[in-house]
Amino acid sequence: MNNIKRLIIITPILLTACAPPRPAAELPENKVMPVEQRKAKTETVSSWELRGAMAAKNKEKGWSAAMNWRQNGPSSYQIRLMGPLGSGTVLIDKKGDTVTYQDGPKKISSHDADKLLVEQTGIRLPVNNLYYWVRGLPAPGPVQAEHRDKYNHLEQLKQSGYTINFTKYTSVKGIDLPSMIRLEGNGVMVKVVIQNWTV
Repeated sequence: MNNIKRLIIITPILLTACAPPRPAAELPENKVMPVEQRKAKTETVSSWELRGAMAAKNKEKGWSAAMNWRQNGPSSYQIRLMGPLGSGTVLIDKKGDTVTYQDGPKKISSHDADKLLVEQTGIRLPVNNLYYWVRGLPAPGPVQAEHRDKYNHLEQLKQSGYTINFTKYTSVKGIDLPSMIRLEGNGVMVKVVIQNWTV
């Protein structure tokens, strides 16, 4: 109940981006590194647990939630969203090719995570690409544009109809990972604030 009360307070904050929750405090290492070397180092992170918040909106609706994301390799994850759409906890669980969306007693499975989430939340979330984007990596497939800072952190990426801005990074065991991400495109805006990475 306390989690839901806190979410009610931060919902307008996240959606307007006036005063978002603080991202992880650990500063990035900011070492100059060739692009391919930085990519290869980041790709070693294939399993993690992160905690933070996510907000999403389109022209018709919007929601925000506290988030706990456990990833176990590329084909298994569990994303727990606490408070979206005025509810308690939503669980998005992927094992192999099957994705399950659970909201209280409601439980639906599919082989298409993106389609399942737009059907259940009303907002298109590119969850398949988020596996890469949340680490500051382009997803497989064509990239329309990318911009990097002087340390070769990915600052902006244009891919699959989205513009993704990586506004903050944090150092996790010597690897710089995003702690604040904002993406817009295909009629949706999504903001992710990561307060803690565990790898």
